[in-house]
Amino acid sequence: MLKEPRRKDWNIYALREAARLKKWFIGVYYSPRLKRLLVAFKPTPGTHVNRLVFEELDESVLKDAYRMVCPEGCGRCCAAKSGAFMLDVEVSKLPPDLQLALEAQPKERVLTPGGVVTVYYLGTGPGGQCIFYDVRRRRCRLEAEYGREYKPIICLIHYCTVFAEKNGQKYIKTGYKITENGVLLFYRRVSDDEWKAAIRRMSSLAVRIAKGERRKRLTEKLTGSIGTQR
Repeated sequence: MLKEPRRKDWNIYALREAARLKKWFIGVYYSPRLKRLLVAFKPTPGTHVNRLVFEELDESVLKDAYRMVCPEGCGRCCAAKSGAFMLDVEVSKLPPDLQLALEAQPKERVLTPGGVVTVYYLGTGPGGQCIFYDVRRRRCRLEAEYGREYKPIICLIHYCTVFAEKNGQKYIKTGYKITENGVLLFYRRVSDDEWKAAIRRMSSLAVRIAKGERRKRLTEKLTGSIGTQR
């Protein structure tokens, strides 16, 4: 399991190490027992695992855990205020034309415990939309065209925690409570119709947020233009 987040430089370092193990990523789980989210990987024996950023937990912990789900057609995390980014180790694996395109994106060099890591920011589309989000199909173009291993590690492990599954059943989060020992998430089992309705609500929310962000940017641009003329 990936250890819990700390500060920015440490988190970028941990994500870079996690990116190296993408092919063994099995999912993000919420454990009521531990009151925390678990970013789980299952590497084959002999695979190098950085013990500074990973911890080993017994697989039995996942038996009573909820597995987070990214339902097709939602797009909430991609279409507006995505905050998506890629690390240099991920960019280096992309086709040359995509690498060239990313060089034009805003980027930041972060000094981490493992050295300097370049972070490429992707949420520069309308309303903060990720540049790799296919609006028409409501899916990630990187994942669709090249496979899950090409998707940014942050996008693989970051969930809104609304949708989950457990023992083959669908669940939707109904609330949460912060305690001294962690965060309690509450889930309710739902029917297929309720699940689909929740996806539609999240999708429409993403559209509203994106439109609001576009209006905000336009207003700021017009205000700035008027100020310059004065």
